[in-house]
Amino acid sequence: MSFNSWLQSVRSMLPLSPANKRHGGPTSRRPRGRLGVEALEDRWMPSTVSEPLVSVNPPIVEAVASAQHQVPFHESLTVVAATSTGIFTYEGYASHIGHVTAVSYPDNTFVKIADNGDRAFGYLSPSSATTGTLTFTGGTGRFAGLTGTASYVLSTNPETGATHVKVNGFISFGPGDHHDEETEPSSHKAHTEVVPFKVTGGGTAPQGLPVFPGGTAPHNATGTGTLLGNYTGNEGSFELLSLNPTTGTGTFRGSFVFVAANGDRLAMNYGADPNNPGTFKLVPVADGKVVAVFIATFTPDPQHSTGRFADVTGGSFIMVATSEPFLLVPNAQGYTPAFAYTWVGEGTLEFSKEKK
Repeated sequence: MSFNSWLQSVRSMLPLSPANKRHGGPTSRRPRGRLGVEALEDRWMPSTVSEPLVSVNPPIVEAVASAQHQVPFHESLTVVAATSTGIFTYEGYASHIGHVTAVSYPDNTFVKIADNGDRAFGYLSPSSATTGTLTFTGGTGRFAGLTGTASYVLSTNPETGATHVKVNGFISFGPGDHHDEETEPSSHKAHTEVVPFKVTGGGTAPQGLPVFPGGTAPHNATGTGTLLGNYTGNEGSFELLSLNPTTGTGTFRGSFVFVAANGDRLAMNYGADPNNPGTFKLVPVADGKVVAVFIATFTPDPQHSTGRFADVTGGSFIMVATSEPFLLVPNAQGYTPAFAYTWVGEGTLEFSKEKK
């Protein structure tokens, strides 16, 4: 089979769903206006991250009870980005997870991501425009073997227009030790300053992205970020690690340098941990096009950071990037057409308190 024939077979394996047809459109950029519950009513319930996240299912907790020990699960999320194609990104906090980034898809699957990259998958079952249940079906890291159900309720803040999600239910962990533990020794905390970090913006992949493992491509972005203010970045480098043509999913890694207006540089690597690479999912939309959702853990590269970021020692944040719709048809060199994307990330950065 030729390379192009193989790519055509990938497209055939990603048929349009009725939900995708309803939400197909020429753009996947963040809405210009305020996002309220009405933006979700057509789907009845938002899905969450590029892999199955937390799902909402009727609260039949007693029926789910098994030999595994159940623990209460509570979560509070806010919608931070949405596309016309039905992809929603959330930020918030959850018991047993801590700070969480979530993504839901038009097929009502979702993925929830902890700051260390561990992920929980599942699906949503809406019962009305603002209520429903979610079902956990597994995960990675400490969430491997995760099961459970919870109820969710959507609401809109009348002053800000922000959409919030409250989740309550029970979950069961798989075999192993899943207690909530300190991720760093107190001696480390005593010598570092932890600063909340948020970033938004977007850019382009001017040469498209490779569809063959090992292929690399540049990308750029502009936007705003904590400590950065307005930033630019023309040194993004993406590397494809894997692509599953059956599921339309894959893995990647790369690097990016955020440059503040005065030239200070915050160098980052993403998907750098071999056990926690970046992941993406191709979501079919109208006219045979797809939207790609990329999720990766960004970690600082202190050696190449300068100025106000010269003392960065650690931290991380989860970045969710969503492309505009594009045709999954590679050129002779094995690259997709060029496309634009938007991204949003939230986490922390750590700086050394010690004087040099």
